[in-house]
Amino acid sequence: MSHLGKYEQMPLTFEKLKKLEVVLEKEGYSLDEDLGLILQSDYYSYSVTPYDVITFASIGCDGIHFGLLTDFGTVSDLENAFVVCISPMDFGSHIKIVARNIREFVSLICTMKDTGAISNFNHMKEEEEYLNLLKQIKKEEPENKEFVERANYVVEKIISTIRCEIIDDVYQYVERMIRTERKQQTILPTLDGLGVVAMENVFRSHSIYKLEEDMNINLNEVKNFFNTASTESKLAFIRDAQFTNLISDEIELKELVINEMIKLGLNDEVGRLKNIDD
Repeated sequence: MSHLGKYEQMPLTFEKLKKLEVVLEKEGYSLDEDLGLILQSDYYSYSVTPYDVITFASIGCDGIHFGLLTDFGTVSDLENAFVVCISPMDFGSHIKIVARNIREFVSLICTMKDTGAISNFNHMKEEEEYLNLLKQIKKEEPENKEFVERANYVVEKIISTIRCEIIDDVYQYVERMIRTERKQQTILPTLDGLGVVAMENVFRSHSIYKLEEDMNINLNEVKNFFNTASTESKLAFIRDAQFTNLISDEIELKELVINEMIKLGLNDEVGRLKNIDD
């Protein structure tokens, strides 16, 4: 699993899920078939997958996948990394932090009883939207009695294995608690909503290079920006250039960004950038 880079191994919660999957399959159940959770041991990515995200799961539909946000390698333990949902088909709202860590992500799955439902969060902000989604899921349960029974069994197995809990208020958790916690961590906003955490001197002034989809890039301007900008500003540029597809569309810009990332010591992220599967 070379995509793990310096982290060397996946978090314990992921390994527990893999072992549980083996047990469930012997009993005729499955994380995939019964909860829509496909564990990914190999790197699973699209051009929009942030370079500092280590992917670990997908749903087998529309390229939707989930990954651990390393904040360009500054997260010390993947068990504590935020979980990001990437939905490539929902351009413009295709990236969102959906859980504070992988264990709480599993709690979300147990709450929703459908991993795919979590991808709906990417284009939801209001409490009413969350309540409507939960009502819809509840409404459909009587029509899918056998599926619900199977899902409940797998959820019980997960809860006893991972020691996670059902989340009482999904809206409060995703839109209030996570957003607040993330905002407190970041010092620069980015178009993907992830932001950039402090890397060096927090008192240094930071600049934003404004990017938008399909804009004409002046490479000399970008070079000058990289020569003078703070590390955090450069990382914000990289996030925004990827989010707007400029890196995948502009070969010269891509080469420039890769060179800058190498200078910053972001070798793991460069490896993921080069291996991304469009």
